[in-house]
Amino acid sequence: MRNVPGAAKGFGALVAAALMAVSMAASAQNAKIKVRDGWTPGGLQAAWFYAMGKNMFAARGIDLEFDDGTGSPVAAQLVAAGQYDMAHADLSVMAVARTKGMKLISVAGLLRNTTLAVFVPKDSGIKTIKDLVGKQVLYTATSMEAPYLAALAKAGGVSKEQIDFLNVDAQAKISTYTAGRGDGMITTVPFGAPIVNPRRPSNTIEFSNYGLILPGTGIFIRESDLADAKKAKALETVVAVYLQAWTEIIGGREAEAADLIMKQRPEAKLNRDSLIDQIKIHYPYLHTQNTKGKPLGWQAPDDWARTIVSMEAAGLMPAGAKPGDFFTNRMIQN
Repeated sequence: MRNVPGAAKGFGALVAAALMAVSMAASAQNAKIKVRDGWTPGGLQAAWFYAMGKNMFAARGIDLEFDDGTGSPVAAQLVAAGQYDMAHADLSVMAVARTKGMKLISVAGLLRNTTLAVFVPKDSGIKTIKDLVGKQVLYTATSMEAPYLAALAKAGGVSKEQIDFLNVDAQAKISTYTAGRGDGMITTVPFGAPIVNPRRPSNTIEFSNYGLILPGTGIFIRESDLADAKKAKALETVVAVYLQAWTEIIGGREAEAADLIMKQRPEAKLNRDSLIDQIKIHYPYLHTQNTKGKPLGWQAPDDWARTIVSMEAAGLMPAGAKPGDFFTNRMIQN
């Protein structure tokens, strides 16, 4: 076969043009999305680190920035202010923020049942909220529990002032408690139990036993972004990848997820076994009676109605709210 310089040059130009077109298309489809977490790295964040570690977001055209958090209220404020596109944080905190004027809305509910509890030493004899009168309880002012301290105390038949609630930084709260300080400590059961119990064996006084029926962690965004078709599509893609990652993890990849968390957050010095336990302890909270048979992430109006009743009774939101004010399932794929 004879070489034809002109033809080769022409073919090369076509290839170059085609590659440029593909590159431009990929660039056009790429969307930068910033996510603020509500807390520090742990089993609850498994899907994010799993998906990032396996390049699942990039494969769908998403340039994802995922930042650790210092509490759900802070995450809500940052999203409302436009500094982040979405938050992976406590939905009950989001609901309170919305009633105060922050136009936020939940697009996926991961944990549907209340996970908050007061951890107390097994040998303390503390069994009820009333038993905490005069006792020191560690909490974090910027975390999800902060808005509910007065409501919890009231539900237990005492006032907030009768309990010595001590604000401790999110990074130091559990280590402070396990070191022996404080008579109790508030955090979520799935996050706290695997870390706390080996060091300071504890019982839990769960918020749900005192009528605080609150949705747990989910994903929320600014409601205005639902009207922006391009932005909404990118956010929907993030939700889809996140839920796909959870589905794969639940299918038996907990250890792989734990390894990917540790690889991406080596400075956190996390324990692999504790991470695996944290991931698995979340599973009972993934569904309620109202969401059985529905896709992961789908939110039930009846669950939100129950939450509204609890929060109104506790004085955490004004009367008259409706379930549809706080969530949408339009980003959940059947």
